[in-house]
This record gives sequence, C-alpha cells and structure tokens, in this order.
Amino acid sequence: MNDTQTVDSLRLGVIRVGGADAGGFLRAQLSNDVARLGPDRHFLAAWCDAKGRTQLVLRVVALPDAYLLLLPAPLIESALKRLRMYVLRLEVELADASDAYGIAGVLDARDAPEVDCTAIESEAIRLGLPGSVDHEHRTLVLYPAGATPPPEALAVDSTEWLLSEIDAGLPQVTAATQGEFVPQMLNLHWLMAVDFDKGCYPGQEVIARLHYRGRLTRRVFRLEWRGRCPAPGTPVHDAQGRTVGGVLQAAGQSHGRALAVLKVESTARGDLRIDGVEAIKPLTLPYATAA
Repeated sequence: MNDTQTVDSLRLGVIRVGGADAGGFLRAQLSNDVARLGPDRHFLAAWCDAKGRTQLVLRVVALPDAYLLLLPAPLIESALKRLRMYVLRLEVELADASDAYGIAGVLDARDAPEVDCTAIESEAIRLGLPGSVDHEHRTLVLYPAGATPPPEALAVDSTEWLLSEIDAGLPQVTAATQGEFVPQMLNLHWLMAVDFDKGCYPGQEVIARLHYRGRLTRRVFRLEWRGRCPAPGTPVHDAQGRTVGGVLQAAGQSHGRALAVLKVESTARGDLRIDGVEAIKPLTLPYATAA
C-alpha cells in the first residue's frame, strides 16, 4: 500500500529542551529516566497528569547540549504551555524547534542504527526504531530544514510509514485520546517506556500501583479493518453494542490496520465492531504481552 494519504494528527514536531537543568527537569516529568541516556541513545517516554493519565507519548533524543522531544505537531503548542508551568526557577529553555528539522522515515536501510541507538552523521540524526511485522529495520531521520531528504524517505504522516508504526505496535496519543489512558494501557511498560525504579514524576503513584498491585484489564491491540478508516478516538463495540475501547491510530483507505485500546476480555470473545467499518480482524503484535 504505497498511497500518499497522510494523517495530520500524527505529523511529528520537535520540542528542544536546553539549559543546565534540562536533564533534571525531564527526569522529574517523564515516565522514563533520561539519566540513562547519552548522545548515542534515545527512548520512548510518557508525560502524564497527576492521575497517571497519558498526556503525551514522546521519543526523547539526547544530544550533547540538549534534548529533543518528538511528538505529534498539533500537540506542541499546548505541551509547551503546560511544561513551562513546571520550570519554575530551573535553568531550562523550552522551544518549538519543528521549523529547524525535516523528519522522515526509512524502511529496511542496510546501515540502520540498532534499536534505541542514535547515529549523528554530518547534520543528520538517525534513530533506530523497533522493527515491524514486515520491516526488520526502521529508521527515523532528522535533517536540517531545507536540506534534501534521505534516499527512499517516507513522510512520517504518510500511510506507508504509519502502517509500519502500527505494525510495530507503537502507540501514540492525539488530541482525541489525551488523558484517557495510564501508560500500561498503551503497552508502554512492554516497550520499556516506563522506569519503575526512578524517582517521582506526575502520576507515578497511580502508575506504580497498577504495576505492583493492580490487574491490567485494557491494553493496545493491533487490528485489520476494511471499510472507512476510523479516526483516533472512534469507539469500538462488541456484538451487543457495548463500548469496549477506542481507536488510537489507523492508516489506510478502503482497508488498513489500526491500534486500539480494548478490554482484554472483549478480544477473547471476538466479533468487534466499529461504525462505518465493514470487518475487523485482530492481529498479533511483534512483542510479547502478558494478556
């Protein structure tokens, strides 16, 4: 499926976090521990509210003099406004750096960095991402705005790239799904995006309680669909018409794939339905899950 359809809500932008206290600031805000990062590494993290609900899913890239946060571009303005509320007297500079970079995806490059590794070459930053069902190697490339994109580059909001993200089981929240899920419901603990040993951050108590004492009843599933592409936030129903979850992201035109947060028990019964979608088929994820 090589069409050029794009999904604007999943177009990526960049926040640059600099200053002497940048590392400590991010360590106190995110679910993952930036103290474990160096200029050769990157990872996923969640930024949550006090109730443990995920407001942002970020890819955090450590540079020698700053951090880059990659997230959906439509969320950047509101994210900056809220993040700045926590700076207080810290020496931290937050800025929308989206105009400074082009961002592209490359599938199956021979020289792709290892997963979670960063390769900085000339002015390009290459990030090794988890593989998908059909693509063992996936690379996210940041390059100077106005420069020539890398060969075989895909727009990161294009159908082909978004399908590879879905097939890698990598969740994303948009304006339609912000504040709906704790990180575990997004499979982020299985994607090593939650560090349960680090210090406090917003929502940490709720997230830790679910991890140590709770039972995960909802999580991300991968689905194949036919019909009309469901938008983020579209409800998913069971055969009796009860809402059992909602769509996170989807790609395709008359058919494609989606990630959805669903009640675990509902997938065991099968027969899932989405309004406007003719057929839904559960698919496997490329990583292990406990339920």
